[in-house]
Amino acid sequence: MMRLVFTVIILFGWPSLLKAAMIEGRVMYEDEPLAKVVVAAYSSLDYSTEPVAISTVSDDEGYYRMELPKGTYAFYGRDEGQKLLAFSGRNPVNLVNETAWVGLQTVRIDQPEAVPYEDEYSAAIEGVILNGGKPLSNAYVYLYLDVAEDLKGQGYRLSMPTGPDGYFRFDGLPESDYFLVVRKRGNGERVGPVMAGDLFGIYSRNPLTAKAGEVQQVKVSTVEKLKDATESETFGRATGPVISGTVVDDQGLGVAGVHVFAYVDRVIGHQRPAAISTPTSDDGRFVVNLPEPGTYYIGARQAYGDSPAPGELFGMYEESADHGLTVKKGQTLDNLRIMVEPVEIF
Repeated sequence: MMRLVFTVIILFGWPSLLKAAMIEGRVMYEDEPLAKVVVAAYSSLDYSTEPVAISTVSDDEGYYRMELPKGTYAFYGRDEGQKLLAFSGRNPVNLVNETAWVGLQTVRIDQPEAVPYEDEYSAAIEGVILNGGKPLSNAYVYLYLDVAEDLKGQGYRLSMPTGPDGYFRFDGLPESDYFLVVRKRGNGERVGPVMAGDLFGIYSRNPLTAKAGEVQQVKVSTVEKLKDATESETFGRATGPVISGTVVDDQGLGVAGVHVFAYVDRVIGHQRPAAISTPTSDDGRFVVNLPEPGTYYIGARQAYGDSPAPGELFGMYEESADHGLTVKKGQTLDNLRIMVEPVEIF
């Protein structure tokens, strides 16, 4: 049993004191529980800042509990002495129910090394992506300039997929601080939700400072996402209205495994959606947590990114001519129905 003292970071600010939710979870490192974990609340995804609140410590089996006002948070933990970082694959977590389970996984903290760069006016970042201590191929590395969009989407720069040696590199970067995130989706896509079984990681020293005339050399460890979140993925902060319903086929039967998207633009599919559901359940049910009130254009499809491909299941919300749906602050809309059919190209 490993006994470590962590700071688990809960992000996105302190919401107004609404009815509280009870969070329970467990911190694990290589299948071993981590005891004496201290839980703290931070105001942003930048966990290098000072916490705004802390909880009691976890027990000998790594379990922790804390009570928080309902809102959106993310969970991280660091132990500089043991060189370990813990984080949740569900970050950010939108607390809408009375209870929530949030487990954390742990990786080694890396110490970046700086070597001379051939261009004295720009910077570079290179490194190796690891999983289980071994190089990870076919992973994508994302660079973000800030945490404003919760480290989602393609970001400022996106690497080519890593090769068998796990190597990646960004050249010609402006001198700045960068947040590094790694994702390897089972479907091979560059963008889209990270699902159970996919691999992901955040750089343990985020934000990484890239200086002109230097190459920052790093190692980023990844973990496997163990369980899908029950909430949808929101590109922004999921504190707004909620829509839910069923995706069906032309016979009216529920369709499993498709995503429901909410766009803020009528011309959908060519930009990042405001929110996306997890895959529909066996009966076709979905839930989408929207970032804020407003009008959204709703659709459903199997894949993510680019235009729908021939044979892909695709459909739009048809209760309005423009496929739009207007939701108010705090509103919950249920019983939406979206029919999907295979795309045909004529």
